[in-house]
Amino acid sequence: MTHKPNRLLFLPQPLFLAACLILWAFCLSPADAVDELPLKPVDTSSPRATLQGFLEQMNQSYSSGIGMLNAYLAESQPYLTPEEIAVLKDGLRYQKSAQRVLDLSEMPSDLSEESARRLAVQLKEVLDRLDLPAIESIPDEQAMAKSEFKRWVIPNTEIRIQRVEQGPRAGEYLFTPETLNRLPEFYANIKDLPYKPGASVGFFDFANYSPAGVALALHKIVPTRWLIDSPRYQNRFLLLDQPTWRWLGILLVMGCGLIFIKLCFRLRRYWKERSRFSKQWVNLLRPASLMLVTALTALILSKILRISGIVYAVAIPGLWVLFYFAWTWLVWAAGSAIASSMMARERIRIGSVDGQLILMVVRLLTFIAAVAILVSGADHLGLPAYSLLAGFGVGGLAVALAAQQTLANLLGSLIIMIEKPLAIGDYIKIKDAEGTVEKVGFRSTRIRTLYNSVVTIPSSQLINSSIDNMELRQYRQLKTTLSITYDTPVEKIEGFVMAIKQQLESYPFIRKDNIQVFFYEFGPASLDILLNFFIKAADRNAELIFRQQILLNILRLAEDSDVQFAFPTQTLHIKSLPEETASQPVSQQSN
Repeated sequence: MTHKPNRLLFLPQPLFLAACLILWAFCLSPADAVDELPLKPVDTSSPRATLQGFLEQMNQSYSSGIGMLNAYLAESQPYLTPEEIAVLKDGLRYQKSAQRVLDLSEMPSDLSEESARRLAVQLKEVLDRLDLPAIESIPDEQAMAKSEFKRWVIPNTEIRIQRVEQGPRAGEYLFTPETLNRLPEFYANIKDLPYKPGASVGFFDFANYSPAGVALALHKIVPTRWLIDSPRYQNRFLLLDQPTWRWLGILLVMGCGLIFIKLCFRLRRYWKERSRFSKQWVNLLRPASLMLVTALTALILSKILRISGIVYAVAIPGLWVLFYFAWTWLVWAAGSAIASSMMARERIRIGSVDGQLILMVVRLLTFIAAVAILVSGADHLGLPAYSLLAGFGVGGLAVALAAQQTLANLLGSLIIMIEKPLAIGDYIKIKDAEGTVEKVGFRSTRIRTLYNSVVTIPSSQLINSSIDNMELRQYRQLKTTLSITYDTPVEKIEGFVMAIKQQLESYPFIRKDNIQVFFYEFGPASLDILLNFFIKAADRNAELIFRQQILLNILRLAEDSDVQFAFPTQTLHIKSLPEETASQPVSQQSN
């Protein structure tokens, strides 16, 4: 006949009180009970030592926990005394020490702690119903040293203890990962069998269905007996292996979390409309709130409510997945906020070369950080993140080979942003394109031409071309030729040339050390005077204004000196026929 405990059977009477205090309970987490001096670790040098040490530690945990609570319920005081709390802490330490004999190397690190707690209790329940061999018949360290196979199986079972060959616990004999994976199956097959003498009766039910975590978290606020002194086990209702009180706690925690996230989202909209700070920084409130809620919810569900079974397997990994995605979102949003703040502080335009460089560097750093967070999260959740990352590296190499032009453009943009051969607003000449730079992007540069069209030049082509940046000139050259008629007297030519030179030297915006005004050559239809000098102008508009002023004054000098400008002429000579005695020249003038 199966024995059942008399008092600790697991549905709390004041459900509403326990639920209302569940969030506060996390601040008083029972994890504090384990954070004292650790006990001597279990000896795992042989299958005998491992099995014996596990049973001893779990029996000590049972007697310190359930035994003390039974004694507390037999008395009348409402709250646990400090001595009783110390005994409970001892029970938790014994159980944690017993969990060290489980090989959790194949279990996700974020799930291993709570999984180990349940698996240890489940293994104890299975062993309490088996006819275990005499301790002397189990191989010890000397026997295993002589044995060819470094493992031992409990007779008539598939529960195996095997030596670990690799990793930080190499050389220790632990219950194998295969055994731990099949423990729920073993327990389901054996749970209806009677306990053997000396068993920890009701340990599994108490550890998995009682509100012990809530009671321990609230032991200074709510009398522990209110939560653990409950009706009989057979009156308990389970849904997905969770008692009713736990479902109420789950709904309350999840509801409070959703309300908190919604309030943070509304607060973010309020601050975005009224805050003087950068709107990008306000955007951090959404991922930060999601991170906080998911982490707290996962810790409360696992450590205080102690959910189990399929609910634990779905809820806890799902919450941690949301946590890592929220963390990635937070890093990405923080990168955008940092870039915006840097540009605002230095008064850099977003579309400028400096602005694009800041955005590129910050985005690269945030991308690396985001990948690192996702890989770390996947590794903690048991996914083969590093193998996938290596596979992506090989695939990335293939993609890089197929996208050489795109990568060349990206590298070209980076070179342009670092070397800065041009900037937004510069007037440049490159091959067949000429105009004002409108945008320097990650792939191409856009130029607004004199015809108001837009020319897009790939960055790889831009860095391999000669860029004539007209905007970087200190002086702008004006070189032209004045053509006067052949019948102009020499004296007038000399006076005209001298007057132009004197006039140019009088302008403050003309470079004085290189003014060239000379009678240059005999043209086909004119006498040519060379003008070559440099104008100091800040931009194209100033250059055109100065140019117009100079040329108009030269026209006035020509009028005052009675110098005529020539225009192209041609003289056509027609040879006379033999019967004609003379030839008549015909002049044709054309503009």
